[in-house]
Amino acid sequence: MKHNYSEFKRKARAHQIEFRKNYLGVEHNKYPNVLTFDDAQKGLIFYDRFREEILEELKKPIPKTSSAPSGQMLTNLLRSEHIPYNIFFPMHKDKNGCKNLFNHILGKEEISTVTDIKIEFHPEPIEDYLFDHTAFDVYISYKDKNNKSCGIGIEVKYTEKEYPLKEHTSEYAHVKDENGNTRLFQNYLTVTINSRYYKDDVLHDTLVSNKLRQIWRNHILGASMVMHGDIENFTSITLYPKGNVHFDNNAIPVYKELLTEIGKNSFVSITYEELFDLMEKYLNIDDSNNWINYLRYRYLFPLE
Repeated sequence: MKHNYSEFKRKARAHQIEFRKNYLGVEHNKYPNVLTFDDAQKGLIFYDRFREEILEELKKPIPKTSSAPSGQMLTNLLRSEHIPYNIFFPMHKDKNGCKNLFNHILGKEEISTVTDIKIEFHPEPIEDYLFDHTAFDVYISYKDKNNKSCGIGIEVKYTEKEYPLKEHTSEYAHVKDENGNTRLFQNYLTVTINSRYYKDDVLHDTLVSNKLRQIWRNHILGASMVMHGDIENFTSITLYPKGNVHFDNNAIPVYKELLTEIGKNSFVSITYEELFDLMEKYLNIDDSNNWINYLRYRYLFPLE
């Protein structure tokens, strides 16, 4: 039986409530999928084996041009802001395994050495790139076989779907004129055209649509880094659970149809289910089995 997005989100919410009750064994705040302030400050939203390291990481100062973590990152079990820390932050403990993992995902022996794994990253100064606050949820920097610097930008989704473009915001002003017609900000326009990611007949209206806007912006942020000379090659990855039919059946297939061969070679979509299986195969970190079993229990659930 096929499910729809609303059913997926309802079951995801119920699953996170069950996780709070039966795994964490704690009470909730106003909403049953939200931790109390005290429990949130303890970092209970993170896997316990890596919790203290993650909390220390979160204490580090952020650049002025970066957005501070959402107030819900530590509290709301249903949101995705914390997920990059649970999945990707521990990978710095096995960068060789991380190399093998992402070579598999890229489908080629592209990566020679993983040099860094950053959570919530964008290049600076922002005016040299997209001149906005677009950021990668995860950024993997690496050296290729020719010792050239390259990068992978990962967008992590859980129950999110499309989001509306709000008038009177800087985001709106970057893609619309005063009459509401699509008009790309110069930085966006230059990178979109020069990236050669998109077929000639692709309308900018399509790229800035609610369905595709965030995927497009993350993709061209990486392209702007290539054009700026920071990196030789870039790949954009969108990660989501298979049950999120907005991405699996809708946004991702539609976006891929817009891409040239160059665009397709720099864009990958992967589900949590696929990623966790590959992590089990390639990563060798203390407590790997328990960690990956935690990720499966925490974020996956039956839809039937």
